[in-house]
Amino acid sequence: MAFMGGSAYSMASSLMEGYLLPSPVNLKRLTIEELRELHFEVEKLLRDQRGIVPDQSDTLALQKRNMRIMKLSQAQSVIANFTQLRARGRA
Repeated sequence: MAFMGGSAYSMASSLMEGYLLPSPVNLKRLTIEELRELHFEVEKLLRDQRGIVPDQSDTLALQKRNMRIMKLSQAQSVIANFTQLRARGRA
């Protein structure tokens, strides 16, 4: 298992918090199956974050939520693109 942090969930959580960057260099050691598992966990965390609705007057909580959603959306896009490249044999 090549996930940073030990599991797909912990790696997705690290991506959400900004501890890891979703780059091809970090994803290169993962197999296609592990990439799909990571993509699933990122989607799950993204749904959870979108379900959290902080008080509209709490700007700090809104900013934090929006940053997490942005990081997860970007990670989802990078993982999906890298999975396609890996499946085609280009990465």
